[in-house]
Amino acid sequence: MATRGIRSTKPDVLEDDELQQLIAERIDEDPAFWTGSGRRRTIITVEVDDGHVILSGVVRSAMERRRADILARALGAAGVDNRLRVLDEAGDNEQSRRKSA
Repeated sequence: MATRGIRSTKPDVLEDDELQQLIAERIDEDPAFWTGSGRRRTIITVEVDDGHVILSGVVRSAMERRRADILARALGAAGVDNRLRVLDEAGDNEQSRRKSA
């Protein structure tokens, strides 16, 4: 009996572009990221390289930052580099740069 080579892949493992789209859509649809004035919320950029996700942008709270991280991991990210900045922290950095100039 001849043995054929079988490519072993997990059926639930997504390609990078599929994972990026899925995470971006879920963040976009999540009401936790919406503001009180409607569906406008902070913009989170999602990049995926070999299953590893990079989140960047500015969010309103540490809770939103953590929620985006957990969401990416739950959707299949092999790892997450969370570069999201909290709005207050980003504002403090801008103010300190302006004062030193």
